[in-house]
Amino acid sequence: MRPSILAAGLATALTAPAAAVQAADEAEIAELRSMLEQMRRQYERRIQDLEDRLARAERQSERTSASVAPAAPDPAISQPMRAPSVAASAPAAGIEPAAAPRLPDFRGALSSGMAFNPQISVILNGNYYNDGIDGSGAALIGQALQPSGGLAHDHDHAHDSGHGHSHGELNNGFNFSEAELSFTATVDPYFDAAAYLAVMDEGDVHLEEAWLQTRSLPHGLRVKAGKFLSDFGYANKQHPHAWDFVDQNLAYLNLLGDHGLQDTGVQLTWLPELPVYTLLGFEALQGDQELFGATLGAEDQERLGLDATEDGPRLWTLFAKVAPDLGLDHALQVGVSYARNTQHQEVHAHSHDGEDAVHENALAGEADLWGVDLVYKYDGSGPHGQGDFKFQTEYLRSSKDLDIQSSPHPEIIGSRRTFTTDGFYAQAIYGFAPRWTAGVRYDVLGLTNEVSGDAHLDYGSSDRWSLNLTWKLSEFSQLRAQYARNDILMAANERERFDAFYLQFLMSLGSHGAHAF
Repeated sequence: MRPSILAAGLATALTAPAAAVQAADEAEIAELRSMLEQMRRQYERRIQDLEDRLARAERQSERTSASVAPAAPDPAISQPMRAPSVAASAPAAGIEPAAAPRLPDFRGALSSGMAFNPQISVILNGNYYNDGIDGSGAALIGQALQPSGGLAHDHDHAHDSGHGHSHGELNNGFNFSEAELSFTATVDPYFDAAAYLAVMDEGDVHLEEAWLQTRSLPHGLRVKAGKFLSDFGYANKQHPHAWDFVDQNLAYLNLLGDHGLQDTGVQLTWLPELPVYTLLGFEALQGDQELFGATLGAEDQERLGLDATEDGPRLWTLFAKVAPDLGLDHALQVGVSYARNTQHQEVHAHSHDGEDAVHENALAGEADLWGVDLVYKYDGSGPHGQGDFKFQTEYLRSSKDLDIQSSPHPEIIGSRRTFTTDGFYAQAIYGFAPRWTAGVRYDVLGLTNEVSGDAHLDYGSSDRWSLNLTWKLSEFSQLRAQYARNDILMAANERERFDAFYLQFLMSLGSHGAHAF
């Protein structure tokens, strides 16, 4: 029996420490579980308290906003620019004053330090240019033959001083096209504003745009007023530094002029709540244009027996843009535009064989312009634009219904002339390597290029092929090489064929907002 008792004693002595350790471990685990459960309950209570305080603060903020400011915008409300939020200066109910941020009250103005200053940028646009006809090619592409407008048009720049410069005036050699100064800002919760100035190489300063735009109108409505580039078409509202090619296409240059439809007036757009993005717009503009709806100066009007320039608005536009959802990598926008200028005047000069005298026919009437545009973009998801693709095309058709109101030939006075000229361009840009793109463009003027009515004439067309290579060194600088083969109709039986070569630099200094689609 004694050995058994001894064995039992030894077993008890050996197992007692292990049991004690196990019991201690279980007690520690239970304590940790209790502490975690207690902390969980505490945090749940704190989160619930914070949620309750947040709900009370939001209800108080809604009541305050309803009494002193417009309600917070919903998705249908237009918000053209990203801007710092506007915070109320008074603490919300249920929040201790010490916990609420103390912001000075500036009667609804933005309160962040930088919000008082607009975004300011300077974009430098220069180039080296060379063509085979002593540097005159850059001007000729904007003087292609059409039976109206550039053929024999006399525009008084004193009447519209805003059109005193050209983006296309290049000489063989080095050129500085312009330095564009842009100022953009959110003025307050109700308005955005922007101003764009072009400083030319001679030092002249021209106002390109200066407008204000609403931020908080309901139901997707937005109003824009001031001097601005019309939303007619797609390329019209782009500044030169946003072009994918060095120069503007033939249709825009010859039907609208160097500046496109750029005028003073008001614009109303509506973005309805539809399954497909649809933007509808209307513009009422003064009507002072270079080619489409131009009028003569007061002296020429009196000399030629034309009516004085009517009070504006004389230019009216309608446009619609639709963009179906094609997924994350694809984007498509289709647009239709119409413009009507209620007063257009021009002078056609001619001479007869064997005579030195120049005869002038003065015409007046109305002008219509139609446009269709399509833009497709593909995001290749490569680094710095590699694999990206963009296709862009537009078709414009101009029709001017004019009467001959004075002429050295009395038999044609009162006769009617309809001048119709159209044009289109198609271009594609592909990112073949990081920061490198290659582009090709074909543009033509005068698929239809005719006079109808009491006289019938028909002319040919002008066209051009362009190739370019762009190196985007960064978001702020890019270099571009471009070659163009031009075939420009200058007269009924006279063409000018020439090559043109460009080397362009674009540099952006300062903060410049992203461009629209």
